[in-house]
Amino acid sequence: MPITPIHLRDHLTGESPKEIRTVLADDRRKLVLIALRGGALMAAHKALHPITIHCLEGAGELRIGDQSVDLAPGTIVPLDAEVVHEVLGKPDLTLLVTMFRPVKSP
Repeated sequence: MPITPIHLRDHLTGESPKEIRTVLADDRRKLVLIALRGGALMAAHKALHPITIHCLEGAGELRIGDQSVDLAPGTIVPLDAEVVHEVLGKPDLTLLVTMFRPVKSP
């Protein structure tokens, strides 16, 4: 199987306050690159499957109910499926979200 690297910077245009780009999607996983600029907010939402939120650049805040987690480069937050959360850039934030999909039966 050939190795195909993903160059994350190639997927962001830098043109809007909130940019969301799927960089990989297959049967078992999905990688989503998110940039929040100028204090942009990703409003409350939930994922159908377990995810990890990995802060690549900048600073921000992950809010889950009345709890919050400061996001800085190198921070990874695992979340179970269906956990309602929102994310705020402070002021700019780049994240890589990995969604883990269940293995389908043959």
